[in-house]
Amino acid sequence: MKKAYMAMVLYISTFSNTVFAKDFGNRGANYPVAEESILLSLQRKFAELDLKKEEERMRSIAEERVRNPIPVSGIMPAKETREFWHDPTYILTEDALLPCGRVLYKAGTRVNPLDYMDLDRRLFFIDGREEKQVEWLKGQLLPGSSSGAKKIEDRIILVGGSPPEVQDKLGFEVYFDQGGELTTRFGIRGSPAVAEQAGKNLKIVEVAVDPEK
Repeated sequence: MKKAYMAMVLYISTFSNTVFAKDFGNRGANYPVAEESILLSLQRKFAELDLKKEEERMRSIAEERVRNPIPVSGIMPAKETREFWHDPTYILTEDALLPCGRVLYKAGTRVNPLDYMDLDRRLFFIDGREEKQVEWLKGQLLPGSSSGAKKIEDRIILVGGSPPEVQDKLGFEVYFDQGGELTTRFGIRGSPAVAEQAGKNLKIVEVAVDPEK
């Protein structure tokens, strides 16, 4: 009886190990855990927030540059009236070609644009931050004057100040001399100044509207 009992226990024990240790294999595809760690998730969110802040900052800077461009360096309110002439002639650095490919002018040729066209406008250079210059300009501007068949238009170019603000004050479209390109080319050192065609040259006058400055 005792032997039979021990045999039964051994059998049950052996059978149980076989059942519960059996390898049933894979019953579907196995995938690695793809959940993002909390640390990585926070880092990603912070990076996105920083990017948005940087975009907003850059947009704000761009808008400010439009409203208040960097003033042209070296241009001061004119202390005395100065009249001079500018020769717009320049030397071609490369061949000037017609649409058909034919060479119109070779590199090294001296060209004066006023030999082929007229400057049908007066160019006013003012500092919009100087109220006396703005008031002076108001007395100079014309809706359009004519000399025979020639119509003259006025073009306002700021060397300092806010284009939108000056435009509102004057009711005229306003431009800005970015980087001082025109004032440097024309040799203008004081404002306000006006440039207009005189024969094959430009006549430029810097006007002392506030000599005390």
